[in-house]
Amino acid sequence: MTNIHSCLLAMFILFSCSNPEKKENKDAVTLQAEKYIPEVSDKLTELSGLLIYDDLYWGFNDSGGKNKLYGFAASGKIKKEIEFDAAKNRDWESITQDNKTIYVGDFGNNMGNRNNLLIYKVKKKDISKKKEQKVDVKEIKFSYTNQNRFHYFDKSTPYDCEAMVAFKNHIYLFSKNWRDRTTWRYKIPTKKGEYKIQPIDTFQVNGLITGADISPDKQKLALVGYENYHSFIWLFSDFKGDSFFEGKSQFIELKGINGSQTEGICFLNNQTLLVSCERTNSFMQQVFLFDLTKTEHGTH
Repeated sequence: MTNIHSCLLAMFILFSCSNPEKKENKDAVTLQAEKYIPEVSDKLTELSGLLIYDDLYWGFNDSGGKNKLYGFAASGKIKKEIEFDAAKNRDWESITQDNKTIYVGDFGNNMGNRNNLLIYKVKKKDISKKKEQKVDVKEIKFSYTNQNRFHYFDKSTPYDCEAMVAFKNHIYLFSKNWRDRTTWRYKIPTKKGEYKIQPIDTFQVNGLITGADISPDKQKLALVGYENYHSFIWLFSDFKGDSFFEGKSQFIELKGINGSQTEGICFLNNQTLLVSCERTNSFMQQVFLFDLTKTEHGTH
């Protein structure tokens, strides 16, 4: 048994260190934050995810919040509340969509000790015009193939995740790797079920990834995160199929929001990104705009 564990550990280290630097882009650019929705309703102080659907912006609170999605207007006022029937908000962290479904990830795992990770599925056709409503949800359950210990890691676990995107009948997860500031990419079918997943590849992001989105034309992938509360975006383009990390990569420093806790990201259009932050001592819960056509050279 010891030999088996040693072999698995060696494979784990080899995989996690396999040339993560080769795709890193040292030529950083910067983007200035523009105020977009300066103050969102107090019902969304944590605003961990961000999505645009049905002419509203959608978000939720994370760990311990209500099992609800909130749709809010550009004024920041709540226009819709959707409760997930028979669901809990253990640690909701990410939201994404395809043509027929909205997906909400209950997979926050800062301490590395969860064994109940899942993604909720909400059919768009089940969302009515009512301001307050309850909807049925389906579950995509998963666990990490390489994880066999579930004790507290004290924010050093590689098995945390706060970012996902739906793309070509699959959901792609991007880990928040506390151990070495990389992100690991996973792939899960969008069908209800229970899956064991292992990393497809890895990328050295030099920080903690907290959100992801793919552009409307499916040509760009954006990952948002922070390191020491300095926020950044990694932008990937010119990739083939779902090999996001094999295309062009660009590191973007976000100016004007140092000290914020950036959590959610979504494309407003193919050249514009929205980034949400939760309430901190320095910032109200709000949404910022970043125009990709206005990048300036930075110093990364």
